[in-house]
Amino acid sequence: TCQMDGTTPRCVPMVLTCQDLTCPPGSTCRMEESTPRCVPKAPSCQGLTCPPGSTCRMEESTPRCVPKAPSCQGLTCPPGSTCRMEESTPRCVPIM
Repeated sequence: TCQMDGTTPRCVPMVLTCQDLTCPPGSTCRMEESTPRCVPKAPSCQGLTCPPGSTCRMEESTPRCVPKAPSCQGLTCPPGSTCRMEESTPRCVPIM
């Protein structure tokens, strides 16, 4: 690029940033020393849509859809009862 050195125009090297670089899908820009580079994105749950009844969990460095553990959160009990976990199963039990 051209830059004025006092009253004299001079060609100087441009300082590149990640704004000057378009990375392909699956990668992101990271500055290495003073140079922008495209590097692979680390896998995460952010880009994974799991089917109903499951949730994303990182297993080592890989995102996986795993079944949701049953809980009282998804159970609506009739009046006069409340949800309580019995072993690993949510159940409606009478309020004492």
